[in-house]
Amino acid sequence: MIPRTEHLEQLAGEYVLGTLRGLPRARFERWLEQTPELQVQVLRWQNGLAPLDELYQPIPPPAHVWQNIVRQLDGERDNVTHIKSHWFKRHGWIGAVVLAAACLLLVLLPRTLVKPYAPPSEVAVLATQDNNMRWQVSLNPDSHALTLTPPRGLNIPSDRSLELWAIPKGGKPISLGIISNTALSAVSALGKPIINGSLLAISLEPRGGSPTGQPTGKVLFTGSIQL
Repeated sequence: MIPRTEHLEQLAGEYVLGTLRGLPRARFERWLEQTPELQVQVLRWQNGLAPLDELYQPIPPPAHVWQNIVRQLDGERDNVTHIKSHWFKRHGWIGAVVLAAACLLLVLLPRTLVKPYAPPSEVAVLATQDNNMRWQVSLNPDSHALTLTPPRGLNIPSDRSLELWAIPKGGKPISLGIISNTALSAVSALGKPIINGSLLAISLEPRGGSPTGQPTGKVLFTGSIQL
């Protein structure tokens, strides 16, 4: 069960900061794959914190830190060697095979239980004819959700809405939904023609979207999908 929106905003911040760990982080990543709105929250946190990266300077760790790491690794290798030797003496080849299988399971099992989160990648830039304003469009490969970042200063009449369309080669426009002109938008692209070379377009429609299922207003932004 996915928590309330305000709690998800807090979790998104902890996820981006890296303070969300272990099972809660794995559970959050499962939600992230399935929830476009949550992907938008994560993207907002990432964009908001990105300028802080420029404030940090890399600092080389002290020599004793590396020495401690080497000692710990050497100790772990000694423990593994001792365990293998004990098993082999006590159980022979059968024990050795069982031990090897157990070690392999410990390595592979976490990877099969927790699927790593694939961050959205930019797939299109939608621009006006004069290229003065541009939308950034990203695709999440796991949830098939498109995230759209609007340009600044894009104003539309209060009785109009922006509608996003996917246009396959030689086909008719397919509506992907209404998008915001002032905030990030997330729309599902599952089963839609989001393929290399297809077009995306944004038209100005009556409030609530096109009444016909096809663009009725002026097409303001267009761009091709590059996967």
